[in-house]
Amino acid sequence: MKKHFSYKTPQQIWRILISDSDKLILETRDTNTKEVFFHCYELENGRAIFANLQLEEKFWLGIEAVYKDIIFFHKFPKPDLPGHKQIIAFDIATQKILWTNSDLSFLFVNDNMVYGFQQGFEERYFFSLDYLTGELIKEFGGDYRTINELRNKAEDEKDWSNYIYPKIFTNDESDLRIEKAIKTEIKNLAIEGEVEYNLCGNLLLFNFHSKVFEGSYVNKFIAMNLTNEQILLNEVLNANAASLFTDSFFVYKNFLFLLREKNEVSIYEIE
Repeated sequence: MKKHFSYKTPQQIWRILISDSDKLILETRDTNTKEVFFHCYELENGRAIFANLQLEEKFWLGIEAVYKDIIFFHKFPKPDLPGHKQIIAFDIATQKILWTNSDLSFLFVNDNMVYGFQQGFEERYFFSLDYLTGELIKEFGGDYRTINELRNKAEDEKDWSNYIYPKIFTNDESDLRIEKAIKTEIKNLAIEGEVEYNLCGNLLLFNFHSKVFEGSYVNKFIAMNLTNEQILLNEVLNANAASLFTDSFFVYKNFLFLLREKNEVSIYEIE
């Protein structure tokens, strides 16, 4: 394993997304100034495509999805309401807004079409738009059954085969090598919460929290070659955590992502 590149910011990392063409998109938020920023990197070489991007709306803005290198943003109807409104299509290549629809809210995107809805008095009305132009393709009226079928189809067609996410370690683990490795590393520690782990080939990846004193935890990550029980990486992700963090790592293709504190992502290449 070798360090590929890392990104650290004084803001909080809110979301991490990867496009079909292996572009890394980060959403970060400054909770003091009430601003949101977006960043994009070529995952293969760490080259910045854009950084600290802001749209006209500086805070009440978020990402719905990334599809074929188009980022679909949404706004919030009111600061204290969780619902989403508007669809803003942003092209990563040109770094320009392709189109905006202020009447619809985003549902999902599939087969080159964005599906959205307009909230009526008692029901929703559904529409599909061309993902590149925003042109209206079809009106579905209140036919939520068809929309649900299309959304289920879209979910089924998503390819998660390049991702490895952590799962919870239990005493029922059937692989004795995994059980031995994890229990050896956590023995004599005051473990709090769950131990999360997964395998990437013969590489065992796991992280856990150990209690330092009341209300303070150390979040540690370990990568071990199970063939020879060699530890390849032993990293403290948070030295003084006030709460327990889950999903502190994941793998995409041959890249390991580690989330440090709330403001740094480190990427390692698995060779």
